[in-house]
Amino acid sequence: MSNRSSRIAAASRAEARRRARYLAQGRDPAEGDEPESDPAPVESATAGRGAFLSRLFPPAPPLPGKPDPLAGFGYTGPLRGVVASFYLLGRHPLNWVAPGLIWALARLVTDNSLIGVFASLISFGALIGAGWIGWQRPWLFGLAASIVGMLIFAGIGTVLLAGRPNVPYTGGQLFLGLLYQEGFQPFFGALAGWYGGYLRRRIAATPAQARGSRRR
Repeated sequence: MSNRSSRIAAASRAEARRRARYLAQGRDPAEGDEPESDPAPVESATAGRGAFLSRLFPPAPPLPGKPDPLAGFGYTGPLRGVVASFYLLGRHPLNWVAPGLIWALARLVTDNSLIGVFASLISFGALIGAGWIGWQRPWLFGLAASIVGMLIFAGIGTVLLAGRPNVPYTGGQLFLGLLYQEGFQPFFGALAGWYGGYLRRRIAATPAQARGSRRR
């Protein structure tokens, strides 16, 4: 009988603690126990975002058969990444100068007309092309192409506008103003270059994946 009384007393104390906890939380003690909150929705939301990006940009392997772009680069100082970038640009100048020139010429005729819209597409395609041919570091070649394109665009624009009676600015002011006008282009250049390199890797990987599927 004493064991039964002990069990009843323990159950009563547990019930009292439960009621006190519910009251402290501002909940009705008559409610049943609820399961603890599950953090799964947060995880699933994070996983959902990752899955969306993975579907949008599936992983792309390196280009097959390409040598190490830094094979002859021997600098090991603290600024290796910066020096390596200039090393790659110096070894492959046409990969960023030519797209930059195309971008500048297309940008000069970009306006709201049909030809201007087509020129805008060409200018953005030139930056993508810089990343395509600059496979060694696509974003870098897109960035360099946009910067050299800005300089060419500002230089030609200054020559075309300077000296006109309705332009009350000096040549230096025009040049700096045109550069400032295109100040966001390096960001788009790096992004477009990255995409050009990514697109090339994806296209190169597709035939290999198709051959692997046929073998299976």
